[in-house]
Amino acid sequence: MGGAHSRAAWIIADQAIASAANAGLTITLSRTVSPEEFGAFALAFSIYSLTLSLAQGVSGQVVVVRYSREPRAKQVLASAVAGGTAIILAALCSAVVLLTALLLTAAPLRSVFLVLAVLLPALVLQDTWRTVFVARGEPSQAFFNDLAWITMQVVGIGVLLALRVEEASLYVCAWGVGALIAAVIGCRQNGGVPTFRSTPSWLRDHREVGVPSVVSALAVLGTTQVAFVLIAAVGRVEDVGGLRAAQTLLGPLNIVAFAMSSFAVPEIVRRKPNRSGLVRIALIMSVFLVTMDVLWGTVLLLLPDSAGQAVLGATWSNARSALPGMVAFTCLIGATAGASAVLRALNRADFNLWITVLLGPLILVFSVAGVRLDGSAGAALGFALAAAVVAPFCWLLLLRGARLGTRVPPVDVAVTESLPTSEVESVLPRHAP
Repeated sequence: MGGAHSRAAWIIADQAIASAANAGLTITLSRTVSPEEFGAFALAFSIYSLTLSLAQGVSGQVVVVRYSREPRAKQVLASAVAGGTAIILAALCSAVVLLTALLLTAAPLRSVFLVLAVLLPALVLQDTWRTVFVARGEPSQAFFNDLAWITMQVVGIGVLLALRVEEASLYVCAWGVGALIAAVIGCRQNGGVPTFRSTPSWLRDHREVGVPSVVSALAVLGTTQVAFVLIAAVGRVEDVGGLRAAQTLLGPLNIVAFAMSSFAVPEIVRRKPNRSGLVRIALIMSVFLVTMDVLWGTVLLLLPDSAGQAVLGATWSNARSALPGMVAFTCLIGATAGASAVLRALNRADFNLWITVLLGPLILVFSVAGVRLDGSAGAALGFALAAAVVAPFCWLLLLRGARLGTRVPPVDVAVTESLPTSEVESVLPRHAP
């Protein structure tokens, strides 16, 4: 149990520093560059986030649900193939970003996209290493890799600030180069470099994990972005700003939820609890997260206007209107987080796909209808209503998934037998057990 507690602590620490770094980067740029330059960075960060979600579906998530219980030698091999697969997917996205950059005329956006196109594979590989280290029960390695990235990032951005640089593309470059250095360090930590020849067999053998995960990412992220655009069109741009500001205030809860899920999924895979144990784990997770959500949400709702304005400035009034609905939405997502995590551990990505495919369109319809009725407050309540409709289905699917058990085909076919002997020898360290 002490080992599990230690892993949980490392995961929380890793998520905390990673989230703090992203927040620090965003705040630094918002205070340093022009609104046009900052808008270019924000769009680039959205592309990066979407690419990460897609790469996680076909690489990192597969390692978590398929290889958390395997011997370390096989984990190293799987991680190398997952890393290569993530790089290939990121390179395809980079090509799209590069083509877009060449067609753009706006200088800030063009330069930021050019930098992102070059460094996106490094950013994705670094995130993949973080996931595979957690999957194999070594979250301290993920923490130190993220710490290396953040250190390089702080040094680079510090130099740019000292030189009074105001171009967002150079800050994106410092961010991406830091990830590149950390990705190289991750190869050493992994015990093997990314390998590419087995990507087709990897995608084929793990398609029941990868395809639903990718579709789920597109369903939720895509419809949410469309919802924000429609909210701005139907209501006001300030309504979107209020929703995003409220999300920022609720950010610490996302750290807790993500850390808990990152810890729980590989632990469930390794321990293989029985049906009642699975339901109990899901309940404990959701009760804990909802309790944290209620406590933090209450603090935010009771926050004096003077304190809110000190943090968000003029955006506070719209954020304050959106907070009740967004707190309710966060609590309802927390209520389903335990069930979703257990379904991931059971390799029931198809069940989670049904949930996200239902949630995405409901968010779109209810939030747009809400903004017509009551601005940002109505839109936030639309988010909450969508989550409330989905929550019962999530738990029904958990009960069915717990009854059916884990769906895991033999991993030997998925990795070892699909690689040539020479590649296996090049990927596995000679001292591997």
